Amino acid sequence: MSFNNEEIERFKNANKKLGIGDSPSNPRDNNLIIIYSSPKVGSTSLVSSLRLSLNHKYTILHIHNERMLKLLYNIDDVSVMELITYNGMIGKKVFVFDVFRTEMEQKQSLFFENIDTFHFNVPLSILNKYDINILINRFNNIFHETIISDHFKSIYNIECPAEFDHVNKYLMIEKDNVKFIKLRLKDSKIWSKIIGNIMHENIALMKDYQTSSKDCKDLYNSFKSLYFIPTNILEHIEKSESLKYYYSPEEYDEYIRTWKCKSSDEECRVYSKEEYDLYTKISVENRHQNEIQQEHYFDDGCVCKICNVNRQNVLRLMKNNKPVSLKRIGEHHKNKKLITQALKDNILFDIGNEKRKKGLNMGLNMFK
Repeated sequence: MSFNNEEIERFKNANKKLGIGDSPSNPRDNNLIIIYSSPKVGSTSLVSSLRLSLNHKYTILHIHNERMLKLLYNIDDVSVMELITYNGMIGKKVFVFDVFRTEMEQKQSLFFENIDTFHFNVPLSILNKYDINILINRFNNIFHETIISDHFKSIYNIECPAEFDHVNKYLMIEKDNVKFIKLRLKDSKIWSKIIGNIMHENIALMKDYQTSSKDCKDLYNSFKSLYFIPTNILEHIEKSESLKYYYSPEEYDEYIRTWKCKSSDEECRVYSKEEYDLYTKISVENRHQNEIQQEHYFDDGCVCKICNVNRQNVLRLMKNNKPVSLKRIGEHHKNKKLITQALKDNILFDIGNEKRKKGLNMGLNMFK
């Protein structure tokens, strides 16, 4: 694939907005990891684990779709796949990761991701008082029309093998100097080993941003414990070609048996496409909070001195099986904003206070 001069300029501009540099001597400018997947597949944990372990060598990005490019980076003139292809074409080492998660569990997690701001548009304090059956019925209503994408098969534009590699527990296809990798959330406990074998790097695994640990965790856990799968949804799951592809026959049988033990004897009502479109339209109009959150990573990828030191400290604690008390790598950025504002105020209103100004500058230098 080749690009004209106008396209190349757009790609260069997009790279700049994404923080992808072009210095030949900087490893982070020449090595790129993009987690490009549908949401709620464990991708946030994967991002933070890779940043924690490889942020000094790789620029690591997390993208679900073009809308995310627009909202977070103000990029609306190139696609994610064009950016991936371009960076591979200009000689960068590019790894692109996708993750498979079973449909029922992914859709449940998606449902609770925005249950208060989208599906019911009420604070969690009120939602926690709802009859759990109301939530279950709503989830069943929208189950079939809640679309999730297999980026590896449908977006990457690569030729997939006939079978998943159940021995090594991943797929990797190389095309145009880009390595496309498919993992399974089922194997997340051994991702450090799997990814380490792929990239020949030491990877520390960090659990991050799980629905079961969020503010709605009690509601989510109640939902899961009381949920029984209706017969029509169970039949849908049993016919899933993705499940049969990514799971071995033994894994498939075990998974189906688990849900049959939690199945009801009744069918549920599911929305038609027209009903779901109307439901979505009304929910979007009513919502009061953007669903894309910028500060939900344990590691946001910052390369300042403080973040680099914090990474080394966290890795040392994890290696020695000691608890990590740090809430988030990058949390100190709030202090940077305060120092910057204080320095600005000092320059504007107290120019004679050179000692204070010097102290503020020294504090700001810590973030470089």
